[in-house]
Amino acid sequence: MRTVKKIALRFVGEWTDGASRMYLTALIKIMSWRVALALVLSLFISVAQGAQVLLLIPLMQLVGLDVQQGSVGQLAEFVSTAFATVGLRPTLLTVLGTFVVFSTALALITRWQSTFQSKFLMDFVIVLRRRLYRAIARADWLTFSRSRSSDFTHALTTQLERVGEATAAFLLLLTSVTLTIIYVVLALSLSLPMTALVFASGAALSLALIKKKRAARLTGEDMSLATNGLYAAAIEHLAGMKTVKSYGVEERNAVIFSNLAGRVNTAFLNAIRNNAAASFWFGVGSTMILSVTIYVALEVLGLSAAGLILLVFLFNRIIPLFSNIQQNHQLFLNALPAFVGVMDMVLRYEASAEPRSERPEEAELRQGVRFENVRFSYDEAPGERPTISDLDLTIEAGKTTAIVGPSGAGKSTIADLALGLIMPSRGRVLVDGAPLGAPRIRSWRSQIGYVAQDTFLFNDTVRSNLLWAHPEADEEEINRALELAAAEEFVQRLPEGLGTILGDRGVRLSGGERQRLALARALLRRPSLLILDEATSALDSENEQRIQHAMEDLHGNVTILVIAHRLTTVRGADVIHVLEQGQLVESGDWESLLERNGRFHALAVAQGIPR
Repeated sequence: MRTVKKIALRFVGEWTDGASRMYLTALIKIMSWRVALALVLSLFISVAQGAQVLLLIPLMQLVGLDVQQGSVGQLAEFVSTAFATVGLRPTLLTVLGTFVVFSTALALITRWQSTFQSKFLMDFVIVLRRRLYRAIARADWLTFSRSRSSDFTHALTTQLERVGEATAAFLLLLTSVTLTIIYVVLALSLSLPMTALVFASGAALSLALIKKKRAARLTGEDMSLATNGLYAAAIEHLAGMKTVKSYGVEERNAVIFSNLAGRVNTAFLNAIRNNAAASFWFGVGSTMILSVTIYVALEVLGLSAAGLILLVFLFNRIIPLFSNIQQNHQLFLNALPAFVGVMDMVLRYEASAEPRSERPEEAELRQGVRFENVRFSYDEAPGERPTISDLDLTIEAGKTTAIVGPSGAGKSTIADLALGLIMPSRGRVLVDGAPLGAPRIRSWRSQIGYVAQDTFLFNDTVRSNLLWAHPEADEEEINRALELAAAEEFVQRLPEGLGTILGDRGVRLSGGERQRLALARALLRRPSLLILDEATSALDSENEQRIQHAMEDLHGNVTILVIAHRLTTVRGADVIHVLEQGQLVESGDWESLLERNGRFHALAVAQGIPR
């Protein structure tokens, strides 16, 4: 008795663990009343299928079987009363006609239920997908930048598809459980001892396979890890294909990818083997249970022929339902780790969301941006040197300010601080004297044009790439932005002009053309502050000069912050700040800095720039 109780508690534990509770809570919270409707539909169809079985009784009576004895007789009387209520006499024609009409109506309702449940699970998945994407998009920049993009892609696609599979299995499981209860009630009315025997045997068979359910959970976790690794490899290898080919290591990457693909294959095969083994033992067990049932019914209980036929029919329905319950439960457990992984990511990134203010304030740039005793470190571990330390500088409105220095000096970190992507661990960033914080950050970013070293362009038309920054812009504004960015000429030369598809990441354009198009996109916003973060570091001299001329045309009209490693880019800046190991070491214009023989002069000499 203790052993049975122990097994039963372990079986219940499969449904009351944290992952299952989290899934059920999320399902009910997101789908609300539709969960109840799905259950009602399943219950209705289950009851209807049970009523459909009752139509076998008058058919047996019409072909000459004795159905007047025992429980079968009571059911026959109930069916006859039902026919009389609607004014029908149980003849072969009326019974078969009723059976056809009833079955057709049931099939129509089942079709509607199937459509509803499909939409149900798709809606559940799309709500989770939207929530996950919003959580990722709203996460603070540090949290986002420390994550792999392949993890996001994997969660948004494969993992959420598996959540859909888990939901489908769960709904089928509910249907099977409900239908089993209906059939068991009908079977109990025929023979309590026989039903108890079959039900106990089926339950014992399910409990005997409980280890398979735990294996399904572990296999599901393996599938999540394996597919995540495969996604990461696919994205990274394809992104670096030019380097791979230039090094001649295509085969090495192919072997790595092949091994990861093999791991995914093994995980899926293990899941299939586990399910197949469970189905095998259920099939064997079901056959044995049915054989014992027939023997006991005939030799021990002396059940009538009509009762035996109906009982065998019911048990033929019940035993497969036990199998369906077991299989769908196993499929649910197999896909459950995907849901756990998705929700873990959702909660993690929601917890790291950028702060939002309920009372947003407008930010305007009329005086300038002030860095006041700013300190920032990507790693706050004791003893770690901060990326930015005790920084005081001003970006004056209407002027061009440049930040230069060797690699690792903290130049791009200043750009991120000015954007509000990261916040100082000490000190303040002020816009016109007001702290740059949650109330003003959305307004502030709407006034910024940003051009990075690694230009991002969509696989879309030139026009669409430009309008992405300012959807309401008209043709005149687009042409003006292209002209200011010295990009009008090359765009006109493209096969379809503004309608030319640029290819993946703008592959149809040269590096300089991509940079000028990115500059045009930033200018189309009519920004208060234009940030060029190493935007010319990878360009040849000719394209660099084009960008410089564009900056000169903008001088005085737009506040410009130039982050540069190459000093020739900042020759025309009003003020140049020199950074060294996160600290401001020099400031001035081009001529004054060269004359000081300080750090700027040393950098200029290293780059072959004459005084």
